[in-house]
Amino acid sequence: MNKNDLKVIRGGALGRPLPEHKFVDAYVTNTRLMGVLVIYLKWSLSGALADARKSRSLHQYFYIETTEEGIESYRGIYGDNEDELREVEQFMLGGLGAEKVMLSMNEATWLVQEFAKMNASFGRPLPDGPRDYAFVLDRETSIEEEREDRLFRLYCGNIENDNQLINYFLMRYFARDFYPVGKLSSRPVSHDLAEGMESSTLCLNEIHAEKTAAGEKSYVCESVVEGDAGHRILVSEITLNGAKGAGRRVAGLEFHANFAISEAEAAMKLARPEYVTVYEIAGSVDNVLDELDERYLGALQNLTEGGKLYVSFKEDNRHVSSQVYRLNDDVKEILYVTVEDQLVVGAYTLPAIRTLENKLMMSPFARQLIEVAKYEFKEQILYDYTLGAGEDFVRYVDEIMDPPPDEE
Repeated sequence: MNKNDLKVIRGGALGRPLPEHKFVDAYVTNTRLMGVLVIYLKWSLSGALADARKSRSLHQYFYIETTEEGIESYRGIYGDNEDELREVEQFMLGGLGAEKVMLSMNEATWLVQEFAKMNASFGRPLPDGPRDYAFVLDRETSIEEEREDRLFRLYCGNIENDNQLINYFLMRYFARDFYPVGKLSSRPVSHDLAEGMESSTLCLNEIHAEKTAAGEKSYVCESVVEGDAGHRILVSEITLNGAKGAGRRVAGLEFHANFAISEAEAAMKLARPEYVTVYEIAGSVDNVLDELDERYLGALQNLTEGGKLYVSFKEDNRHVSSQVYRLNDDVKEILYVTVEDQLVVGAYTLPAIRTLENKLMMSPFARQLIEVAKYEFKEQILYDYTLGAGEDFVRYVDEIMDPPPDEE
């Protein structure tokens, strides 16, 4: 046989182009029941895409809000710069009190696609133009019902007691986020039991045990919620069945009262102690800001007319397990650097403010801080102060405690 008569026939595998995105790993935060979560995917790049991006890897972060947005924000990072990745992760996850749950490619892409559908249902555009993650939205995925239930439990975290189940259930019910409501129930729950209710935030929930019968236990809850029309109080009775912990489900929900309250009444119901310490900053304020920027990278940071605000959050969501749930019980520390060169710090418990004070005294800028005042308030005032022009905090307190007489 003449070798010139031989012909090379390419096989099917050789004939297909290699994928430009090869899955590496993924995770989701276990915070679905809080109404916010983050999905992360990492891809290895090849071919023309890797050459064009001058990178062999892509890190994707999707920030999800489940009551009004769907995918609220997106960050795609090409390359493996550790500082940039740490900054983005702390910014995205810093306030969630989350644990990471590892996912397969199919699970992660299916979740991203499901929350992208939520954007469409809310009439919201996908963030940043989806070109960077269009290949995720276009992938063929499928999840069996049994696997979907297991995945839901994974990205919701463990429910350890009845208080936690009730608080999460009411949180999602009042937000009209009915997918998790159905998952937390042993039988269908009507979506319109709270007559005339719009999507609302659960600000406060007080739980009282009632009775146990035939394997079921009922609880009466007094809830303060906030919607666009203001605050309301709702009194409900919730019946639970099944084994305590992961097997527990809501078997019944009934509302006994539902009425609007004034802003003054809401303020009285939501009032709580606040501890505040005030320091004058000697020397360079920029030095203090630079250090706080680094220390509170994962905190909520906000520039205001009167200064720069840092709000740091607790590392977990154990506050949801309490008999009395408060919306802002996940706040750990508040720090505010004012245009008057003051550092005003606050916390909601005496141990927490003392811990914060000790941290400041151990910081590199401790010598710049001169303590000028300490306060214990019966209700929160620090946040209202940050909405102003940043005047001297001591003078601000004197004015609200002893306002000048009205001029005639």
